[in-house]
Amino acid sequence: MHKYRIKQIQPVFSSKDFLFLKQAYNSNFLTENYFTKKFEAKISNIVGSKYSCATSNWTLGLYSCIKALNIGEGDEVIVPNLTFIATSNAVILSGAKPVLCEVNINTLCIDEEKIVKLINKKTKAIILVHLYGNCCDINKIKKISKKKNIKIIEDAAQALGVRYNKKFVGTLGDVGGYSFYANKIITSGEGGIAVTNNLNIKRKIYQIKNHGRDKKGIYIHKNIGYNFSTTEMQSSIGLSQLFSLNKNKKKKKYIYEFYQKKLKNIPQIKFIKANKFTDMIPWFTNICAPKALKLSKFLNKNGIETRRIFYPLNLQPCYLKNKNLVKNLNGNFNISKYVYNNFLSLPSSSNIKDQELKFVCDKIIKFYKSD
Repeated sequence: MHKYRIKQIQPVFSSKDFLFLKQAYNSNFLTENYFTKKFEAKISNIVGSKYSCATSNWTLGLYSCIKALNIGEGDEVIVPNLTFIATSNAVILSGAKPVLCEVNINTLCIDEEKIVKLINKKTKAIILVHLYGNCCDINKIKKISKKKNIKIIEDAAQALGVRYNKKFVGTLGDVGGYSFYANKIITSGEGGIAVTNNLNIKRKIYQIKNHGRDKKGIYIHKNIGYNFSTTEMQSSIGLSQLFSLNKNKKKKKYIYEFYQKKLKNIPQIKFIKANKFTDMIPWFTNICAPKALKLSKFLNKNGIETRRIFYPLNLQPCYLKNKNLVKNLNGNFNISKYVYNNFLSLPSSSNIKDQELKFVCDKIIKFYKSD
């Protein structure tokens, strides 16, 4: 048995998921057939994109998006300094160079005001990461990108169902996409999906993930491509999980509001808030808490698992050892450092019970009363 009584995050499956999986297992086609097509169509229908393209995981999906925009060696792509490392690694894999940009303390997303100074003739794209289900002011960035003829890629891995000005994130730039890794709002175990309203971009993504071909079963390869295909098993679970998407979205908001209400009398604790344009869906509920590491250890002793915020990219050991791969490592990232040192992700699973949420809150209150 795991030492934690209350996990920070865990996948939630239903009997319907296993029914869909069994149907895929019993079919004669296990790679990108009926369920994958249905999954792609359902995603497009939900978020309002014209085209969707499933991939084996979102890291490779993001790489495919970058390459589909003809970005590669000698190019630069601006990325937020606070994100899971896959965002910048996908840029490096493409041959381009990530340029680190500080985040906004209020949203934890890229700081719109600090992008302009990082743009030069080599800048080909800006990746917007909708961190923890929140969102930056996209319209501000679109004005900047339009003037400079720079592409916008949305890494909405953690933000399926989030809206900005009533439109779904992932669909507001040139191309974007979502992750279905085990801890996301819905999961297929592994998997990702790219969305776009541009048919040419969609075709390029498909070629990249399908050995450079326009369709499977032929041996004429128009371009260099790879095998980033998904499976029918992944797509079947993903399709089934979409039936729970609205319920999961509501539960994520409920968890956030529960913590906010129960912890409101602790003046030391602050919560991330959405800007006025965004309908935030807190993938994780995060708190800004003094002595966050000490609090985490205290909760751990009481059987409550928490997580630190993503480690700032400018501090990543792999980049410090390979400084030529990433640009602006020596920039001013005091906000990223502050966030990492003072923020904590609380238990946020979609199946967490009220008594478990209350237990977590009671322990946090006890910590600050006795500290």
